[in-house]
Amino acid sequence: SSSTSFVLRRLMAFLYDSFLLIAIFFVVTSVGIALNDGQAIENHAFKVLLVGFAYLFFSWFWRHGGQTLGMQAWRIQVVSENDKNISHLQCAQRFTVAILMFGLTLISAMFSKTGQGFHDKLSKTKIIYKSKV
Repeated sequence: SSSTSFVLRRLMAFLYDSFLLIAIFFVVTSVGIALNDGQAIENHAFKVLLVGFAYLFFSWFWRHGGQTLGMQAWRIQVVSENDKNISHLQCAQRFTVAILMFGLTLISAMFSKTGQGFHDKLSKTKIIYKSKV
């Protein structure tokens, strides 16, 4: 069905972006280990730092064109419900709900009449699907 293919596109875009995030996490962790005299980083604040970098990654792309690199590859874009660029607050709401309800956001989008997941509804955003150019 159409909603299943849209959710598949969203899932694949997230998978692409996950690879980019892993690369960023490797760099950040390498710097952290170097600054920690080559020892593993066991401080929970470091995990918060990684989540912060993930937020910066997503919010920067969402605020600058509405597309991460994965979203560009799968021709989807996040916009405000009024079709404008999303705000910093919308980025924070969308990211936070997506982290807290990981996976459930896509399932909710599949069963939503509007195609919006929980994180879309709360942040008043939507995903638009671009056709091939």
